[in-house]
Amino acid sequence: MAVGNLELVKKTEITTSVSSVDITDVFSAKYDVYKITTDNMISASGTPALDLKYIDSGGSAIGSGYDRANLTLKAETTFAENRNTNASSVASGLSNAESNGAGSVSYVFNPFSSSSYTFHIMQGSFFASGNFRGQKMISVLKNVSSVTGLNITFNGANCTGGTIKVFGLASN
Repeated sequence: MAVGNLELVKKTEITTSVSSVDITDVFSAKYDVYKITTDNMISASGTPALDLKYIDSGGSAIGSGYDRANLTLKAETTFAENRNTNASSVASGLSNAESNGAGSVSYVFNPFSSSSYTFHIMQGSFFASGNFRGQKMISVLKNVSSVTGLNITFNGANCTGGTIKVFGLASN
């Protein structure tokens, strides 16, 4: 299914309690830019982070080499900044224990290229203890291996529902 310049590559529905999900065979030479959306991400308790790792062409999650920075926009208090070098994952969205699930939109650049870094930008929103939060994040995987998929781990509590979509962005 294509919408404008977007082509749906893969849709993953979470309908049972899971601690992680692998989304394989999504990145290819067909596209240089991908859009990833998370919708209505709900957890059983707490506000767990969605820790994303890329999966290399051999099927293994890449567990190091991520430089990242994020800004959490808190409605009730001061914004919070966080920066890491050589981190073990990309912080790529949030899920939510409150009834209105969290969501995010990400763009990934050059994931399949074995000659350039993989870049990632994300923005999303969620509630924590009744307070609205927004988040913006940038990251780079400083590893030039070809990336073909995503490994998402829900830290803090299992995810009990939500939808993850990956789109390829076609160029004209």
